[in-house]
Amino acid sequence: MNDQQFKEYTRLFFSFNNPIFYSIFLVIVLIVLIYIFFKYVVLPLQKAHELEKKELELKNTKLMSLFAELDPDPVLRISMEGIIIFYNAAALDLVGLNLPQGKHITEILPKIKFNVEDYISKDKSRSFSAKINSHYYSVLFRGISSLRIAQIYFHDFTEKKNYERKLLKYNRRLKEFSSSLQDKLEGELRRIAGGLHDSIGQNLLLMKMNLENLQESIFQQDKKDSVESIIVSLEKTIVELKTIILNLKPRILEEMGLSPALKTLCRKVSEETNIDGTVDISGLEERLNAKIEITIYRIIQEALNNIIKHSGANQFNIQLINKDQLIRLMISDDGRGFTIKEMNNHKGLGLINMRERVENMKGSFKIDSNIGKGTLLIFEIPKEIKF
Repeated sequence: MNDQQFKEYTRLFFSFNNPIFYSIFLVIVLIVLIYIFFKYVVLPLQKAHELEKKELELKNTKLMSLFAELDPDPVLRISMEGIIIFYNAAALDLVGLNLPQGKHITEILPKIKFNVEDYISKDKSRSFSAKINSHYYSVLFRGISSLRIAQIYFHDFTEKKNYERKLLKYNRRLKEFSSSLQDKLEGELRRIAGGLHDSIGQNLLLMKMNLENLQESIFQQDKKDSVESIIVSLEKTIVELKTIILNLKPRILEEMGLSPALKTLCRKVSEETNIDGTVDISGLEERLNAKIEITIYRIIQEALNNIIKHSGANQFNIQLINKDQLIRLMISDDGRGFTIKEMNNHKGLGLINMRERVENMKGSFKIDSNIGKGTLLIFEIPKEIKF
């Protein structure tokens, strides 16, 4: 290529009629426009956004500080490293006269064993309770990633805790009183039963014997009939009195033990009410503690009374299992059943008495009943009880 040709190519390349020249020119113009747009539009907007964000964070921080100052409960604020950077006036109650600022949060809350930085960076929260200077607090730890801090709120529930303790102590005393009352009641029932048997029962029996002797010496038939009618009434009265004495003081329970007493009780109920009853007893080869025996006997008495009066059942079953350190009692019937609402409305069902007897023995009580599907009562009583 000679000089003439090179000059011609150069002239054509830089000519305004060359499309390549136009393309390069347009690219340069586009780059300049993009630069101007970023410099004078995008970057100022970005800076304004960052400034607005910082101002908003600053406002949030000031607002949080204001609320924290006004909060009657203690509030602490900590950094990502767990250092306390803010506290309100109420927070001084946590540490007394020692100012908390600059301390690590674990000096006040040893329960904080989790990763503080992780909780803050992920905006995680956590609640727990803590005891500080003989006060009980519910604590809320709240991480705030946008501010790189955590706010810790304390609520003093010492009064509630003390009230619950007093209530628990009161309930314990109430149960002790109920247990003592039941013991005294059983003792009084035995005394009444003994008095009825030794005095009224003996007198009725003597009256019956005297009337029988008188009947033999009377010749008039009408007087004999009158005396015989009185004797029959006395016999019925004596039978009823024996039943009352048996209910007040189950002599068979004292003399022969729980198993024979329960079988006798259930057989008597079946004979008098035509409700078929079965008793299954396992593990009662030896006598139980006398207080446990009378408690179980009274519970079954109460349950059978409920079945007779309220259930409309055709059958009932009693299962008593003595295994390991636990006595399990299950009483079921095929009666009409009831709902929990009905149970609460019918205080005369005796369920409260049964529950109190079991709880006084440190046991548990469960009810399973549905309308039309009968009722199942489950009692569990530990054998080893300190009376």
